[in-house]
Amino acid sequence: MIAAIVFRVLGWFGGDLFATILEKVADYFRRKANDDLARLQITVGADTQIAISHVNAELEARKVQAQVLRADRGWWVTAWIRPLIVYPCVVHFGAIVLDSTFLFGWSVAKLPAPYDFYEQAIILSFFIARPFEKAARVFTASRR
Repeated sequence: MIAAIVFRVLGWFGGDLFATILEKVADYFRRKANDDLARLQITVGADTQIAISHVNAELEARKVQAQVLRADRGWWVTAWIRPLIVYPCVVHFGAIVLDSTFLFGWSVAKLPAPYDFYEQAIILSFFIARPFEKAARVFTASRR
């Protein structure tokens, strides 16, 4: 309100000179705002392109991972090799534990000398090392 009165009084005394100066100042601020807007649009556009290229690279990496998994599991031998090796070991180990714990009288024999270690190694590699393998895959995928 006071500013409007001051501008009107200055307009009476200065006439067109005050209006011209005011127009020049307003024009300067308009150009500065337009320059800032253009610079911001360029920056946002570049950031958008970087983000899009990052997402596209991640998609390509996941496509390659899916192809490797399909190739690994595409043949029935590679798809069933882990279950065919691990499940008998787990069943045997479970039978030993249940028979010795609850005394069912099943008389499950333990494996002879080198094979008992193999059974332990197979079970360990599947149930202990497998989660670490998956975690390592997630970690390496997130670092790309």
